[in-house]
Amino acid sequence: MSSSLSTSSLFLLSCILLIQMVVGVNPLFHFCSSSNNFTSNGPYETNLNKLMGDLYFKTPPTGFGLGSIGQYQTRASGLALCRGDVSSTDCKSCVVEARGEIRRRCPSNKAAIIWYDNCLLKYSDVDFFGKIDERNKFYMYNLRNVSYPEYFNTEVKKLLSKLSKKAYVSPKLYATGGSELGESKKLYGLVQCTRDLSSVDCKKCVDGAINELPSCCDGKEGGRVVGGSCNSPMNIHKNHPTISSIKVIIMSSSLYTSLFLLSCILLVQVVMGVDPLFHFCSTSSNFTSHGPYETNLNKLMGDLYFKTPPTGFGLGSIGQYQTLASGLALCRGDVSSTDCKSCVVEASGEIRRRCPSNKTAIIWYDNCLLKYSDMNFFGKMDEQNKFYMYNLRNVSNPK
Repeated sequence: MSSSLSTSSLFLLSCILLIQMVVGVNPLFHFCSSSNNFTSNGPYETNLNKLMGDLYFKTPPTGFGLGSIGQYQTRASGLALCRGDVSSTDCKSCVVEARGEIRRRCPSNKAAIIWYDNCLLKYSDVDFFGKIDERNKFYMYNLRNVSYPEYFNTEVKKLLSKLSKKAYVSPKLYATGGSELGESKKLYGLVQCTRDLSSVDCKKCVDGAINELPSCCDGKEGGRVVGGSCNSPMNIHKNHPTISSIKVIIMSSSLYTSLFLLSCILLVQVVMGVDPLFHFCSTSSNFTSHGPYETNLNKLMGDLYFKTPPTGFGLGSIGQYQTLASGLALCRGDVSSTDCKSCVVEASGEIRRRCPSNKTAIIWYDNCLLKYSDMNFFGKMDEQNKFYMYNLRNVSNPK
């Protein structure tokens, strides 16, 4: 193979892997409650939107977040859990995807749950914290059978039981490990619980899932029992796995290859995104971390995430007096609702990173702007926040 062809092959493979990252993955499974629905734009939905905003900010730093908003019939309780080995960045991406997807799939259900490979997100109008979820459960398994099922099943139970004991004394209620299966293969396992459970209930949940494995995955090379409170996947791999599922077709025409590479470069730009055009952080007033103003600000960000994309504009206020947080988001008029949503999500995260304790801030992107303050600025022309951008090229006839 020539060096140019080899380079093109590697580049095309990289591009295909990148496309997989862009497209993302579908949810593993989801359930929508069938017993109770809420009224569109009513108090329960308002609280649910605020809760989704809270989980977006609470979950990524530690991999787990939970909370409740409202009371009585309008109370929304929820949690999000990321797999124990997932980075905070990937955790945040998964929670953002999950909260949008579950609202699309269960648009008026008061209780719902969705699982991805990297995270789960769950909410309800009933307080479920600290209780093992026996209701929401599904199975996944590899279609391949092992050649020695009795020995294999014994080794699976032995490994997962060991991990169960390890997980329930871990602060994250999470454990992974492996064991040898002969000379060329290894068995891998993972157990994890939502951290609202006590350590005792975590072990009880995981042990129950382990006992269910033979019912769904007897003699299978891989399988998992996934629930709303815990899960226990296992699978086997050769010690030196190879990539066998990706097939690369090298086009013989250099023109086609060039066009493909150009498309990939454009795709890289989409993946990497763009930096903000500009931002300002107020210097006059700061808030206390985890205080009432930040709580209201987090809820406000959740509101703007849901309010803005349908029309390209959203605004709102949460709290009162010194804890009042007011904000708005505006997308450029020709931007699609999907791109608008992506921009608002990016802006709400980036402005909090750049202005971590400022009560007033504004950020501009090419597709949107987002602004918030402890002062009510609605209906007033903003003369303070302004910047200029210009092209370095001069025209030939300036007059």
